[in-house]
Amino acid sequence: MTKHVSDSERLVIATLHRRETELKQARELIDQLKKQLKVQNDYITELKSSNKLLASQVRFLIHKQISHD
Repeated sequence: MTKHVSDSERLVIATLHRRETELKQARELIDQLKKQLKVQNDYITELKSSNKLLASQVRFLIHKQISHD
């Protein structure tokens, strides 16, 4: 014997499936954004390190120039 599914039950089921799909897409987007954020953070860390090295080299060159004047 098959159970009769009312229109309101079908609507609830369809809404549930839609919400589940939206939730899955939101989770995928969050995962994608997390990965992008990590890449950006790694890049910023690398830039900071390069900046420190360049600043050190500039200080050295300035000191060397001053001591030769």
